[in-house]
Amino acid sequence: MSFLKNVMNVLTDKRDIKEPEIYKEFNKKSPLMTNLTRLAENKALNVDLNKVQSHLKLFSIGQAGEKNVLFELQNSMLPMLVLHDVYLEYEDYNAQLDFVIITHKFIMVLEVKKLFGNIHITDKGEFQRVITKNNKVVNKEGMYSPINQVERHVAILEKLLKDQKTIQNCPIKYAVTFANPKTILDISKKAPASIQSNVIRHDQIKTFIKSKLDIKSPVFMIDHSLYQIADTILKYSKEKPFNIEDYTFDKPHTLHKKVINDSPNNSVSDGVNLKSSLSTFRLKRSRELNVKPYHVFTNKILDSLLERKPSTKDQLLEIEGIGPKKVEEFGEDLIAIIKNNHTEDSEVKKPSIKAEPRIQSKNLSMEDLKSALTDFRTKRSQELNVKPYYIFTNSTLESILEKRPETINELLEIEGIGPKKADEFGQDILDMLNDNH
Repeated sequence: MSFLKNVMNVLTDKRDIKEPEIYKEFNKKSPLMTNLTRLAENKALNVDLNKVQSHLKLFSIGQAGEKNVLFELQNSMLPMLVLHDVYLEYEDYNAQLDFVIITHKFIMVLEVKKLFGNIHITDKGEFQRVITKNNKVVNKEGMYSPINQVERHVAILEKLLKDQKTIQNCPIKYAVTFANPKTILDISKKAPASIQSNVIRHDQIKTFIKSKLDIKSPVFMIDHSLYQIADTILKYSKEKPFNIEDYTFDKPHTLHKKVINDSPNNSVSDGVNLKSSLSTFRLKRSRELNVKPYHVFTNKILDSLLERKPSTKDQLLEIEGIGPKKVEEFGEDLIAIIKNNHTEDSEVKKPSIKAEPRIQSKNLSMEDLKSALTDFRTKRSQELNVKPYYIFTNSTLESILEKRPETINELLEIEGIGPKKADEFGQDILDMLNDNH
């Protein structure tokens, strides 16, 4: 909204917002989707294509769900500002907010889920995804509570806005909405009140927000205050960093070295290998220093390193964002990584180099493998505060041992393993199985 309109709102004490205004638009070309698509098309040797393709599918499904929700918000005819896809970084916190809705009486964070199957919520507030076939339950799996997730996001947003003195008494509400039109919500009557009153289908959004607007609020803000809140949020909203190391193998050269003919595609592969090495170094140093990776160097600096490939400290200093302090701390490391990457790429391209076999770890017996998978299930269930069978059932465990899947797609063929589970811990399962091949 223009500066002049904000000033006029202050001077006239107006509340002219009468219908939805999309203050941060829906981004059809998501940077995440763009980066994943680029990785999938490049097919570089050290990229985990199965993981890339799996995440592309999952994020596409999620984006379709958010489109459904946006349609409901746009056509609600309710007075509010709508911000879509807000990634906040504030102090040591970060939060991905699907939608932030700002009204004269409250702010609302809307968490969107689009899942295949029905949702059952138990007496204790545990979320379960239920798959049925011919009216019979064929699979039931636990899922991380989206209520816990959105409550954390609300706390971060509230801290940000109060620290910046943008709000004082304005309530911040939340809701979780399931955007698959075929999903049936089955919420136990004994479930916690916070869940019963804040979990809805996407076609209930208008009624839900309107009911909240009808309730008395400690504030009744003018338009200027709404725009001020929105602008503060956007000030701290950033593009979520894309970490290529999340989609590359830990030891790309060991796992994938083979004879490569000189071709235009080699430059793409070389660039990805160097980017992976630099990103891995950045992640390692950030953990050592207990800081965010971008504090070591930003993605913009990373792109400059890939483009210029500096070979001396003086050349490093020519890159915007790298000063004497950074050069002193890890300049030699960066130069060594760039030089080593160039050397390795040259060696790989020599026709005389033979393919290097994948290093295998010691084989496990069937009982040891079963024990390892069971221990993994127990550990993850404790981390997520759910029952072990929510991770995978004994039946699913036996199927994994019998079929020995080698890829995410093969893992998805096992009954009891859906896209969400494959995304969360599929690679961990495959790593254990691959070590036993």
